[in-house]
Amino acid sequence: MRRYETLIVMHPELPEAQTRETIDRVRRLIEGMGGQCNQIQEWGPRELTFRIRKQTRGYYVLAEYTAEPKVVQELERTLKIGDEFLRYLTVAVSTQRRKEPRSKLKKAQAESASGAADAGAAVTD
Repeated sequence: MRRYETLIVMHPELPEAQTRETIDRVRRLIEGMGGQCNQIQEWGPRELTFRIRKQTRGYYVLAEYTAEPKVVQELERTLKIGDEFLRYLTVAVSTQRRKEPRSKLKKAQAESASGAADAGAAVTD
């Protein structure tokens, strides 16, 4: 299983009850297919950079979850056919640590070595 984040932009004029029901439906879909919903953050209504379906605002929701790729496919299929969704974007969250370029590593080592030498000189004074 992998970690995913899906950012959903919903129609801004949905009633609050329907917004809650839609968010619960997303959570149930993820958990119903064997995924684990870690967190769902409601960012609320925000201005859009450009118009989407003649809308200048959207209601943003970020879902963080762990699931199999088939869960993501089904979630995106559901988001694509739902009229209440303006846009969505799913990304796989990398759990590996990014490697630093060698030039930065050498620079960091040189700084720590010079810092240790300065600290040793201060102690002996």
